[in-house]
Amino acid sequence: MDITKANSEAWDKEVDDKNWWTRIIGEEKIINAKNGKPEIWVTPSVNVPLSWILPLKGKRVLNACGGGGQQTPILSAFGSLVTVIDISNKQLEQDRIALEKYNLKGEIVKGSVLSLPFEDQSFDHIVNPCSLNFIDDLDKVYSEFYRVLKKGGSLIFGISNPILYIFDDKKIEKKLKVKYTLPFSDTSSLSKKELERRLRKQDTVEFSHTLSSIISNLLDYGFVIDGFFSDSSGFEPLDSFVSDSYLAFKAIKVK
Repeated sequence: MDITKANSEAWDKEVDDKNWWTRIIGEEKIINAKNGKPEIWVTPSVNVPLSWILPLKGKRVLNACGGGGQQTPILSAFGSLVTVIDISNKQLEQDRIALEKYNLKGEIVKGSVLSLPFEDQSFDHIVNPCSLNFIDDLDKVYSEFYRVLKKGGSLIFGISNPILYIFDDKKIEKKLKVKYTLPFSDTSSLSKKELERRLRKQDTVEFSHTLSSIISNLLDYGFVIDGFFSDSSGFEPLDSFVSDSYLAFKAIKVK
């Protein structure tokens, strides 16, 4: 199956459904960014530390899988030379609307992080809002991030904690029921009937990855982890049992 196509259509639907990650930010956050206090998030509710963001001012920044009218306009207002790439036409349209609304500049590119259409060492920094769980080949993404990032540049990204994928997602808002083994993949962990149902509903196709693939592969490519924090999901009963549903990293390309 074409995972990129399926998730492109799914995120177009998320825009129609007004998913939180698709809502254009308000003017207050633009003003804060122009005043040197940008609020950037790569997980649902905790802002990235300001110390991670300040070096991005005046630099060329790739907002990877970052459509939705959120990080792109804030980075632009802060003074970054921002390029956003996303597989969803409607998510990119949210960025176009936001940039026009606030009279900001930014380059908008339709494409996949599995094959970035940029020259080697094109960017000083990369910001990647929580999205890597929609991609099956994490190693290839790291390879592309490494390729287009300049030496000494930072990669700031969020990702779902693999533990979330052991639960039955149809019941997770009412009770936690362990159903799946890890690593989880919609394409192999679900029955054919369940997967077909998800595709008919235009649900996202997701992959848990493993902590080893998330961290070890990052280090193997020549990144050094320079910062970390975790975030909750914002949903009960999950937050009562798992406080770090999302993980955020700052990694530096040192080789």
